[in-house]
This record gives sequence, structure tokens and C-alpha cells, in this order.
Amino acid sequence: MTTALQKTEKIRAVFLETQLFYAKHDEMPALIAYLSDTEKEFSSIAYESASMAIALKSFEAETFPLEWLLFASGPAAAHHAQVYVGLGWAIAKFNFPFLTAVIKLDSKFYFRIADGCGYYDGSFKHRRTVTNKELPVYLPDAAMPMYYQGVGRSIWYTEKTDIHHICSKIESFAAERHADLWRGVGIAVAYVGGCDDADLKTLLQQAATNGFQLACGAALAARSRTIANTMTADTDRCSRLWYTLTVDDTVIINEDAYCKWIKQIEERVAAGFE
Repeated sequence: MTTALQKTEKIRAVFLETQLFYAKHDEMPALIAYLSDTEKEFSSIAYESASMAIALKSFEAETFPLEWLLFASGPAAAHHAQVYVGLGWAIAKFNFPFLTAVIKLDSKFYFRIADGCGYYDGSFKHRRTVTNKELPVYLPDAAMPMYYQGVGRSIWYTEKTDIHHICSKIESFAAERHADLWRGVGIAVAYVGGCDDADLKTLLQQAATNGFQLACGAALAARSRTIANTMTADTDRCSRLWYTLTVDDTVIINEDAYCKWIKQIEERVAAGFE
């Protein structure tokens, strides 16, 4: 098993274990104590899982978003990227109308929520979403680019980090979806880690004209890890490597330019909903 595949399995385990814990201990103090003990590299994943569980409980009780917002804006604030993705998982699983669910939330996080919807559908409604290319009825058209970003992330997992299989899956989609799918792959590769430089360069080569989208995905992963204080050597290395290979030659390659670029990517993607 490759290092990248081992890391995807670890992430899945952390997510599932958090779900199981919340099913038995849904009091907030106990949950926060559990999340605080999660290994730092994977702590945001645990918060993402908890976010999904809290949202599902709230949907069923028809109390959303009260408890979820208390969690998202309080103890989970540093992990907001994954927390909003986790809400997307819940919306997709519950088939909850997207706009109804998010109307009381900050619109700058809509793209994260739509990404989570895409990841869930790509992972758990794989035949419908990836094989048959069916569109989700609960999402507005404006959410589709970020939805397919999430589908792209899911492909990294469902294809077990096999670059050849991943490329084939992406090619099976309509061309207008490729940029979003590759951006999603970029997020997954950078966030999960485990790829060596040769793999990263192969992915960039295979992405071809969508190489910049791959790099943008890595920037999104790096930004979320930076905010959550969970940066890993793999995420940093991946983002920097693709950055240096894809930015315009006129841009000065230095630390300030790199950090500014990462922040601009998130702002640009979020602006897609405005």
C-alpha cells in the first residue's frame, strides 16, 4: 500500500470513529474533548465528521442551524473549511434543499458546502454521480462548479490514488467539468499527502491545460491547513511545487507572493457564489 493510500485510509478511519463517538456521546463538552485529542494532522477531519453528525441530527429534529452554528462558530471555528464541507455531507445525505439549508449562513462559505455535497455524492452515490453523470436535484446551478470540485476530491479516494484511473474518470466527464474536477483532485492530493515529487509532476502533466486548477486546489488545501494550524510538510511541498510550475513567469517567486496567491485563490473561488 502506498503512503498516499495509507493516508486516505487513516482519514476515513478518523471520520468514521468520530461518527461512532457522536452516536454514543452527543453532548457538546464530551465531543469537544474527543476532538481535541485527535492527532493534529487529522484533527480537521474529525471536526468535519462531527459537523456532519450535528447537522444530520439538527435536520431530523428540524432545529437547524442553531446547534450547528454554535459548534461552527465556537469550538470548531479554526477548522471552518472542513466544518462547512461536513455540512455539505449532511445536506447531500439528507437530500436537503441547498438554498433552504444555507440561507442563514455566511455566503462566503457556500462553496465549501457545495464541495462537501459533491464529495458525498461522488463517494456514496458513485454510480449515479460519477458513472451515470446525473445532476443533483437539491443544488442550484450556481453551485455546480464547487460541487464538481468535491466530486474531484472523491475520485482521489474512490480510485485509491491511482493516477491512471483518476485521469480516466475525469476524461469520462464533459469537458466543461474538467477544470473543477482537477481542482478537487489538487485539494485531495495536497491535503492528504503521501505523494512524492515524481507523482506530483505526473499529475501536473496529466492535468495538461488544467494544471493551474490542480495548483489552485493545492492552494485551497494549504490555506485551510494554515488557518487550522495543521500544516504538514506534504501539503506545503505540494502547493509550493505546483505553484512554481504553473504561475506566470512574470510573477516574482517569493514567500510573500506565494502566501498572497494562496489567499487570492480562496477569495476567487468563494466569489463564484456572489
